[in-house]
Amino acid sequence: MPKISVIIPVYNCEQYLDETLSSVLSSSLTDIEVIIVDDGSLDDSYNKCLIWANKDSRIKLIKQTNKGVVTARNNAIQIAQSEYIFPLDADDRIHPYCLEKLLTTIETNHYDVVYSQVEFFGTKTGIFKLPKAIPEEMIQRNVVVCSALYKKSDWQKYCGYDMACHNGYEDWEFWLNFVADNKKFYRIDEILFFYRIRSNSRNNIIIKKDFQYIYSYIKQKHQSLYNAYYKKVKTINFLNKLFKILKSPITIFLNKSQKEKWKNFRIPYRIRRK
Repeated sequence: MPKISVIIPVYNCEQYLDETLSSVLSSSLTDIEVIIVDDGSLDDSYNKCLIWANKDSRIKLIKQTNKGVVTARNNAIQIAQSEYIFPLDADDRIHPYCLEKLLTTIETNHYDVVYSQVEFFGTKTGIFKLPKAIPEEMIQRNVVVCSALYKKSDWQKYCGYDMACHNGYEDWEFWLNFVADNKKFYRIDEILFFYRIRSNSRNNIIIKKDFQYIYSYIKQKHQSLYNAYYKKVKTINFLNKLFKILKSPITIFLNKSQKEKWKNFRIPYRIRRK
């Protein structure tokens, strides 16, 4: 049984496939399977994938009518033989040590989701600066890219990626299941994943109306998680106000050194609100 199943949905990406598949198949971790789902491509993507599949027995190639990336990814994971899943978009690429380092980290530290620092390439370059995946951040926006390592058993537990998010943000909705279960996310502070930016990508054509619909759906589906979050916000806001009120009169009873310490006192963190 392979250690990791790399899941690659493909739709009209023939110009990027060589670079993407080359990066995966040259990984230092060789005990992998690569499941490619051609989602009804209109270009020569399928034939290019077929050439790669004929050269490397680790590749499984599936062809389906166009149903979208969410269905393609779910169909691929359904037949995956590995304990661990690593989704990868057909136009991105990974570092040669990416899979090996992610696997070592998740197995030795008992994390549930492991990912790395990300670097842009394509029409935009630079580091993808995202905060760490703590609940206070995850509840507001997605801060974990889709290309992260996790167990197939968790995918099964959460019934895969939600088809209601077929227009985008299915990764965010999926990760919120982990947040609700208090599962552990860990980011390796090393660039192991390269995220291609292109003007015609799916994320760039999601209009504001779609985002509002998806966000409302996600919030409703994870209502208990959001309720717990807002309760925490209210508690922290109350404590902030309380300390602000008490701060001035209480310093009357402190010496100079103690006043300085009190002056610089802050609640451990403040919730960012939009």
